[in-house]
Amino acid sequence: MIFKHKSVNLQEIGQLKPMTSKAIANSPISIGFECLDREMFDAERCYEPLGKTGVKWARCQTGWNRCEQQKGVYTFEWLDRIVDSLLAQGVQPWFNVGYGNKIYMKDVYSDAAVGFVPLYYGEETLQAWKNYVRALAEHFKGRVEYFEIWNESNISNFWQPRKADPEEYARFIKITADEIRSAIPNAKIGGCVSTHSTWVRKGFVFKLFRTGIAKELNFFSIHAYCQQPELNYPKFVASLRRIIDENGGKHVELWQGEAGFPSWFPPVHPQLEPYVFESEHNQAIWMLRRYFTDIALGMKKSSFFQMADMMSVYKMGNATKKNPARHGILDGVNYQPKLSYKTMQHLAVFFDDKTKPAELYCAANLREALPRYERHSRLIDIAIQTYTYERNGYPFFAYSLSEDVQYGFEGIAPLMLAGEKNPALKPIEKPVLVDMLSGKIYRVKDWNVEAFDELYFFNGLPLTDYPLVICDEKALISCEFK
Repeated sequence: MIFKHKSVNLQEIGQLKPMTSKAIANSPISIGFECLDREMFDAERCYEPLGKTGVKWARCQTGWNRCEQQKGVYTFEWLDRIVDSLLAQGVQPWFNVGYGNKIYMKDVYSDAAVGFVPLYYGEETLQAWKNYVRALAEHFKGRVEYFEIWNESNISNFWQPRKADPEEYARFIKITADEIRSAIPNAKIGGCVSTHSTWVRKGFVFKLFRTGIAKELNFFSIHAYCQQPELNYPKFVASLRRIIDENGGKHVELWQGEAGFPSWFPPVHPQLEPYVFESEHNQAIWMLRRYFTDIALGMKKSSFFQMADMMSVYKMGNATKKNPARHGILDGVNYQPKLSYKTMQHLAVFFDDKTKPAELYCAANLREALPRYERHSRLIDIAIQTYTYERNGYPFFAYSLSEDVQYGFEGIAPLMLAGEKNPALKPIEKPVLVDMLSGKIYRVKDWNVEAFDELYFFNGLPLTDYPLVICDEKALISCEFK
C-alpha cells in the first residue's frame, strides 16, 4: 500500500462511519434501480441494504409493457412495491418513463418492447401511451416528482424502429410532459441522452435544444459511461451547459443520470480493454472518480448503475446480452455487498446536502517523488485532478490521478498539496487525510501555512488513482476516532 511508503507522513486516527439514508437530509447521490420492469434482479433483497448506504435517490424504470398487459387495464402494484419500499428507507424514487408495449406494437424484439417508440405505431398506440402516462402520474402523485422521458433517445437500441431523431424526440417529450402535467402540474420533467454515443458528437443535443424544448424541461440527464471519468468531460459539460443556456434553458438542471463500471466483464464490452483485469477494486475507484467529477462540475444528481448485478438474459432494442456485465454494488448471486457498496457509504457521508463545489486554488507537486534533475516524464503532473468543495464553512481539497482504472496504478509518493487559505472560510487547524476507498482517516503530520498566509502546504502525501481528501478534522461528520 502507498500509505506504507517510507515518505508518507500520516498517522491513522479513525474511520468514516456510515449513515442511513433516513439520517441524511438530502444529497445528489443516486443509485440505479433500473430494469425491474424486466425483473432483472430481486428488489426485495435490496431495500434494507440500500437504506444503510446513505443514498438519497433511486432511478426506476416504469415499464409500460408490465403496467398494461390488457388494453386499458393498469397494474401498478409491482411499481407501488418498489416506490413505497424505497421511500420507507429514506430513498426518493425518480422515474424514467418508457418503453413500448407489445399489445399495441407488432413484431417488437422483446416482451418488454425495449426502445420501441409509440410515435410510430399509429394513433391508437399513441393515444394508449398518453392514457398510460396520465394514469401513471395520477397514481404516483405525491410520491414521485421527477419524470425523465425515455432512455438514451439518441442511440439505435433505444429508438426503434426508426433512426434517432432529435426533432421527433422533442415532439415526444412535449406529448408526454403534457400528460404528466395534466395530473401533476408541478411535475419536474427531464430529457435523456447517452454521451457514449457518436450521435452526441454529430449534433443530436444541438438540434434537440434548437427545437425550443428547453421550456418543457426542468432537468437534462446524460449517461457518462467511459473508462476514465475525467477524460474530456469538463469541456463536454461546459459546452452542454452553454448549448442549453443559449436555447432558453438556463433553468434546466444538468444531471448525470446513469453510468457505471462493472466488477466483471463479458468477453465483448464497450468498456473492455485488451489488457483488462476486472475487479471490485476497479469498480469502486471508478465510482469515486465519477461522483467527485460530477459533483465538482455542478451536476445536481449523479446516479451509479446499478444496485445489484443482472444475472439473467438481458434483451435490448435489437440485441440480447446472454451474460451481462456485473455493474451492481450488490453481488447478483448472494446479494452480499461488494467493495463499491462500502465506497458508496463513504460517498454518502461526504456528499450530503451541505457539501458544495467551491472555487478554491489547489495544486499538487511531485518534485520530491520525481525530481526534476532526474529524467522523468512530467505527464503525470498534468494528469493529477484536483477538486475543491466547502462544507459548513470549511474547505475540502481532493486530488487523484486520472489514470485508466484498468492500468493498475500502484501509487507514488511523496506528494505536496497546496490549498488556498481563503479568509472567507474557517481555517484548517487539525488537517486530516480521508481515504475515500477504505474510509480511513489519517492525521497529516507535516504541514504549514505559506509566509503570506495565503496557502496551506500539506507534505508527505500519497498519490492514488482515486480521490483522497484533505480537510480539517472538525469538518468531518459521522466518524469514529481511535
